[in-house]
Amino acid sequence: MQEDVKISCQKDFDEYLQTMSIKGQGGTDFRPVFNYVEQLRQKKELINLKGLIYLTDGFGTFPAKKPDYQAAFIFIAENDNNLKVPSWAIKLVLQKDEI
Repeated sequence: MQEDVKISCQKDFDEYLQTMSIKGQGGTDFRPVFNYVEQLRQKKELINLKGLIYLTDGFGTFPAKKPDYQAAFIFIAENDNNLKVPSWAIKLVLQKDEI
Protein backbone atom coordinates (compact mmCIF):
# COMPACT_ATOMS: atom_id res chain seq x y z
CA MET A 1 0.00 0.00 0.00
CA GLN A 2 1.42 3.34 -1.05
CA GLU A 3 -1.01 5.87 0.39
CA ASP A 4 -4.08 6.17 2.62
CA VAL A 5 -6.23 9.23 1.91
CA LYS A 6 -9.69 9.83 3.33
CA ILE A 7 -11.84 11.95 1.01
CA SER A 8 -15.19 12.96 2.40
CA CYS A 9 -16.27 15.81 0.12
CA GLN A 10 -15.64 17.36 -3.29
CA LYS A 11 -13.20 19.90 -1.79
CA ASP A 12 -11.07 17.08 -0.33
CA PHE A 13 -11.07 15.34 -3.70
CA ASP A 14 -10.12 18.47 -5.63
CA GLU A 15 -7.25 19.20 -3.22
CA TYR A 16 -6.02 15.62 -3.42
CA LEU A 17 -5.95 15.72 -7.23
CA GLN A 18 -3.56 18.68 -7.06
CA THR A 19 -0.90 16.72 -5.13
CA MET A 20 -1.45 13.06 -5.98
CA SER A 21 1.24 11.02 -7.66
CA ILE A 22 1.05 7.55 -9.12
CA LYS A 23 3.49 5.01 -7.69
CA GLY A 24 4.27 1.33 -8.15
CA GLN A 25 5.41 -1.09 -10.83
CA GLY A 26 2.94 -3.97 -11.14
CA GLY A 27 2.66 -7.34 -9.48
CA THR A 28 0.33 -5.89 -6.87
CA ASP A 29 -1.63 -7.95 -4.39
CA PHE A 30 -4.85 -5.94 -4.09
CA ARG A 31 -6.15 -8.02 -1.17
CA PRO A 32 -4.18 -6.32 1.65
CA VAL A 33 -5.80 -2.97 0.83
CA PHE A 34 -9.28 -4.48 0.97
CA ASN A 35 -8.34 -6.14 4.28
CA TYR A 36 -7.02 -2.82 5.60
CA VAL A 37 -10.23 -1.04 4.62
CA GLU A 38 -12.24 -3.74 6.39
CA GLN A 39 -10.15 -3.26 9.56
CA LEU A 40 -10.84 0.49 9.45
CA ARG A 41 -14.54 -0.20 9.04
CA GLN A 42 -14.57 -2.58 12.01
CA LYS A 43 -12.83 0.07 14.16
CA LYS A 44 -15.48 2.58 13.00
CA GLU A 45 -12.78 4.77 11.44
CA LEU A 46 -14.63 4.45 8.13
CA ILE A 47 -18.37 4.86 8.40
CA ASN A 48 -20.82 4.67 5.51
CA LEU A 49 -18.08 3.84 2.99
CA LYS A 50 -19.46 4.19 -0.54
CA GLY A 51 -16.48 2.96 -2.52
CA LEU A 52 -12.80 2.35 -3.05
CA ILE A 53 -10.90 3.77 -6.02
CA TYR A 54 -7.77 1.86 -6.98
CA LEU A 55 -5.31 3.40 -9.50
CA THR A 56 -3.56 0.42 -11.06
CA ASP A 57 -1.94 -1.17 -14.07
CA GLY A 58 -4.11 -4.20 -13.30
CA PHE A 59 -1.29 -6.67 -12.83
CA GLY A 60 -1.91 -8.40 -9.54
CA THR A 61 -4.15 -10.55 -7.41
CA PHE A 62 -7.71 -9.37 -6.88
CA PRO A 63 -9.92 -10.37 -3.95
CA ALA A 64 -12.16 -13.31 -4.82
CA LYS A 65 -15.15 -11.97 -2.90
CA LYS A 66 -17.06 -8.75 -3.60
CA PRO A 67 -16.88 -6.24 -0.76
CA ASP A 68 -20.14 -4.69 0.42
CA TYR A 69 -19.18 -1.35 -1.17
CA GLN A 70 -18.33 -0.36 -4.74
CA ALA A 71 -14.76 -0.86 -5.97
CA ALA A 72 -13.36 0.82 -9.08
CA PHE A 73 -10.05 -0.04 -10.70
CA ILE A 74 -8.73 2.88 -12.75
CA PHE A 75 -6.33 2.30 -15.65
CA ILE A 76 -4.37 4.68 -17.86
CA ALA A 77 -5.20 3.96 -21.52
CA GLU A 78 -1.62 3.27 -22.61
CA ASN A 79 -1.27 0.67 -19.84
CA ASP A 80 -4.74 -0.87 -20.22
CA ASN A 81 -3.71 -3.86 -22.34
CA ASN A 82 -7.31 -5.12 -22.11
CA LEU A 83 -6.75 -6.36 -18.56
CA LYS A 84 -9.69 -7.88 -16.72
CA VAL A 85 -11.10 -6.94 -13.34
CA PRO A 86 -13.41 -9.11 -11.23
CA SER A 87 -17.03 -9.20 -12.38
CA TRP A 88 -18.07 -7.25 -9.25
CA ALA A 89 -15.67 -4.36 -9.94
CA ILE A 90 -15.93 -1.20 -12.02
CA LYS A 91 -13.22 -0.75 -14.65
CA LEU A 92 -12.48 2.76 -15.87
CA VAL A 93 -9.82 3.59 -18.47
CA LEU A 94 -8.59 7.19 -18.53
CA GLN A 95 -6.44 8.97 -21.05
CA LYS A 96 -3.17 10.20 -19.57
CA ASP A 97 -4.28 13.84 -19.87
CA GLU A 98 -7.45 13.08 -17.85
CA ILE A 99 -5.50 12.40 -14.66
